[in-house]
Order: sequence, then C-alpha cells, then structure tokens
Amino acid sequence: MKRRDCIKLAKLASRGENAKLIEALRVIQRNRSRDLSGLGWHVNGHKRRGTWQHNAKRLADWMAWSDMAGAAPFTIFAKGNSKLPFYAFSALPLVSCPGMGACAKFCYSLRAWRYPAPFFRQLQNLLLIKQAPETIARAFHKLPVAATLRLYVDGDIDSGETLAFWFGLLRERGDVAAYGYSKSWHVFLKFHADNGPASFPSNYRLNLSSGSRYGADIAKRMKTLPCVRGEFVAVPSAVKQLKDGSNWRQYAASVRASALATGHGRVFVCPGKCGTCTAAGHACGLGSFNGVKIAIGIH
Repeated sequence: MKRRDCIKLAKLASRGENAKLIEALRVIQRNRSRDLSGLGWHVNGHKRRGTWQHNAKRLADWMAWSDMAGAAPFTIFAKGNSKLPFYAFSALPLVSCPGMGACAKFCYSLRAWRYPAPFFRQLQNLLLIKQAPETIARAFHKLPVAATLRLYVDGDIDSGETLAFWFGLLRERGDVAAYGYSKSWHVFLKFHADNGPASFPSNYRLNLSSGSRYGADIAKRMKTLPCVRGEFVAVPSAVKQLKDGSNWRQYAASVRASALATGHGRVFVCPGKCGTCTAAGHACGLGSFNGVKIAIGIH
C-alpha cells in the first residue's frame, strides 16, 4: 500500500471518523494486494496472514463488531527485539506529533509502513489512546514486574490528556521503568504549569528529540522539568553504521565530528541498540546521564 494511502487512514483515525475509516479498511480488504512472502498477486488476500487485506479486515472487524471494546487485534505493548530489548508502545507518527518540525522530512518511523502489521498496530493504538484508553490501561497492568517500557517508539504524546493518562498509570506501577523521546514540549510545559513538579512520576525519563518546531528558549525551559534527562539529537554522518557494528569506531568518530560542527559540543554516541551502550543499562533511561547530550547519525 502506498504511503499516501496510509496517511489518509491516519488522518481519519486522528479525527475520530470511525465510519469512514471502517469503510476505507473494507475497500483495502476487498482489493488485490501483494503477499509479503513473495508469492505474487492474489484475490483472496484477506484470508492470508501477513497481507494488507488480512490486517485491514482484522482491524475493521474489531472496530465494527466490538466498538473497540473487545480484545485488541494487535499487541498493544510490543515485546522488543535485539535492537530494542524492552516493551514498547507506538502510535501513528505525523498525526500524533504536534511538536514535529524538520523531523517530518526524515521520519524514520515511516519506514515501518512498508509492512502491514506495524502500520495497523500504530493505527489501532492511536484509536485506543483517543477513544478507549481503558483497554491500554488493562494491557499496561499486565506488564511484568520491573519491566522497562519505551513510550512512543513511533508517534508522540499528542495532548495533555494523553500525558496525564500515562503519568497516572506510571504512578500506579512504580516498578515499571519508562522512558521516551518527545517533541511535544508545549504539552509537558502546560502540564507542569497546571499540576506542578510533584505530578511527574519518578519512574519516567524524557529525552528531548531534535527536529522539534520549538526553539532554544523552549528547550531551556524543558530542561528544568523533573522528568527530563537531556537532549537526544540526530546529526548527519558521513559514515553509515553497519549492522554488524564492524565500523563502530569510524561511525562514532563521524557522529562526534558532526555534532561539534553543528554546535552540539561533546556528545555520547548512541550505538543504535538500546541496552548495550553502558554496563549499567541504556543511557537514555539512566539518571547518571542527566544533562549528557546523546547523538545518533541520521538514518
């Protein structure tokens, strides 16, 4: 499915136009689509797992038959992989990112839209956070004791209501170590102004993402919030990191040089695999890294 079609579905979901969204999903369900296993074109794609048709049918059936009150068709909190060995929550990027700026031009999350399951999971979670957050809350309370959770691998906190929802859950589960990255700085600042510093849960650490539409003055105010660890910036790199890590030294040197050249000063280079960067754990969630700027090469 083309990206422009994904964006159309995303906009319908963000506006809460459920009837139109279900209708659009039924159109996808009936259309011919390419089987991701490379078996070619087929007519009854909704019967074959892994196709756009099949996943569209799953989401449409859930919306139409249970009014989103039944069991969610896609995992709400995805269990991690070798790159992200933690639990993770994602929503649709762009439509849930009120603070986005230049990042929209290089949004890495859009690459996931090449595959049906990640896209429909993000779509489902956006619907849930806006219309049925109690379903997310039930799944959250089933997370293992002392779980590490990354909030918003894709997408961002779209409103004060959403932020209050997550903070409420984290206060209820103080054993869950949560962290994330956000450009929705105005949402955090308003929450702080309305509720005060004591309203921020101690088990959440926020990294300020580069590419925000806000300037240095807002970033400076953000750094005073009790949940903020520091900045996480994406910089150009002349060296692309290899998956096997064999060129790590060259890549890290390139990122450090780029960070200096673009005014970020000295940085800690992210290796791209969460949980492997320090012996004590991942830097983005460590209090010992408060105030340390972390950098990664633009993908």
